[in-house]
Amino acid sequence: MGYQFKQQESITTGVQRIAGEQLSQAILELKQSEQNPHRAIHEVRKQFKKLRGLIRLVRSGLGSEYSRLNVWYRDAGRGLSRVRDAESMLESLQKLRERFPDSTCEELFLEFENKFVTRKQKIVDEWIDLEFDLSKLSDQLKDAYEAIEAWKIKGKAEQVLSRSLKQNYQHGVEALKKLHQNPDGKLFHDCRKHSKYLLYHMKLISESWKPILSAYIVELDQLNDLLGDDHDLTVMTQLIKSETETFQSSANVNRFQALICQQRLEFQSAALKLADRIYAEKPKTFARRMRVYWTLWRDGHSD
Repeated sequence: MGYQFKQQESITTGVQRIAGEQLSQAILELKQSEQNPHRAIHEVRKQFKKLRGLIRLVRSGLGSEYSRLNVWYRDAGRGLSRVRDAESMLESLQKLRERFPDSTCEELFLEFENKFVTRKQKIVDEWIDLEFDLSKLSDQLKDAYEAIEAWKIKGKAEQVLSRSLKQNYQHGVEALKKLHQNPDGKLFHDCRKHSKYLLYHMKLISESWKPILSAYIVELDQLNDLLGDDHDLTVMTQLIKSETETFQSSANVNRFQALICQQRLEFQSAALKLADRIYAEKPKTFARRMRVYWTLWRDGHSD
């Protein structure tokens, strides 16, 4: 069934099944990590994010257990971030190159590509315990998989879900309002976090009215791509400013930063327009609508 609830399963059974699927996939990726550790790290981090999206949706039903689980998967993901972040810089650079295909920029992009490749390789070389760390994490995830059986979601499903949907959507509305007042990098990042959780939540309940929520998910995917690309360029700008020995020696650094700034403005403008539509409802109205979809679906009134 994948990353979505089934119509006839209890919410506890659904959460256990979905969490088990994410952990199983993460364990499999780590088992095969010798072939391509960078790909494995990227995939495992994605599973962790989806797990955090899942437990956030049933936060009130998990009680105090939620905080422990959320912190554990957050920190585990962060522990894998250094190599992935270095790889994402190269991906962002490639997107920037595609946005500015002018031949006069090619030498500029080649110069900074070499710098980011060298930086990534240095990070890889310095992580001398990579194989051991991934093996240790795999063992921890096997224990975590066994522990899923003890997860219990207390309360009625529609109440648990509605409460979290309203809270997260409200956070998104508030972040967007602040962003319009002061469009800085941190606030764009805050908006990105809440829209990512909203995307996960819509995927989890998507079967409750698939035609409608599938279309909503497409728009959320687009919003998260825009915000994610903007965030990566923000990180790139910070790296260029902070790692002076690597980047500031370039005579082209100001020109490169100007291209980044231009691309970021385009991403941000498109993201704000889309976010205004996605967060157009009042949080209470949005949560009530999702609750109706869920209830009708669970009662068998939806295809």
